Amino acid sequence: MSGDIYLIDFENVQPSSIGLLKPGACRIHVFVGQSQNKVPLELSQALQPFGADVCYTQITGNGSNALDFHIAFYIGQLAHEHPGARFTIVSKDTGFDPLVKHIGQLGISCRRIVTLPGVPKAPKKPAVAKAAAKKATPSPQKAQAKPDNVVVTVAPAPNGKVPAPSKANGAKGRVDEVVTRLKGLKASKPATVKTLKSSVGKWFKPALINTEVDAIIQSLADRKKIKVDGTKVTYSLG
Repeated sequence: MSGDIYLIDFENVQPSSIGLLKPGACRIHVFVGQSQNKVPLELSQALQPFGADVCYTQITGNGSNALDFHIAFYIGQLAHEHPGARFTIVSKDTGFDPLVKHIGQLGISCRRIVTLPGVPKAPKKPAVAKAAAKKATPSPQKAQAKPDNVVVTVAPAPNGKVPAPSKANGAKGRVDEVVTRLKGLKASKPATVKTLKSSVGKWFKPALINTEVDAIIQSLADRKKIKVDGTKVTYSLG
């Protein structure tokens, strides 16, 4: 799909809602840290209607910029898969700004915002805390404040190329991979939702987190590849 793709830096920003974003109008990619094992129930429920248009990536490694590098890689990958897409990085980390400017020069529309559209910003700090922060802040002559939002849109580079993606990494690619594995099972397929989730989670490296597995199961049901009746699962893989 072209259109808007939101990449959320969940180590830096933890929204509890999706604000004005609507299913079918955009795609959402949530990046979580290696030590982050849970996503708030409110956010998970809000994202569920997006089906295959939402996915989660748990990064590998705990470096200070590990998650930033993952987002940079996936922008390149998704730009190749969806020419003309508009990317929005949701993060308070101003370190993304040089990346935003650079990929803009390659003809990729990109911006960084600190909150999702329609989500209230965090409350302001108390006056005492603000006064203390003011003392520690360099004078304007020594440092200039960076803007929270950077929007870059330039004409496409004539010879700009992005490396080809690995198809199994996107949300749709993961669902297709699960369908292929289920078709190839020589033994009987998982008969319950619990065993199906366990199998799906182990088919990817690193293993998927629960919310990612739930999204895949929901997509399989939406595409009528499976039918869930209570705890039982039946298949229609075609």
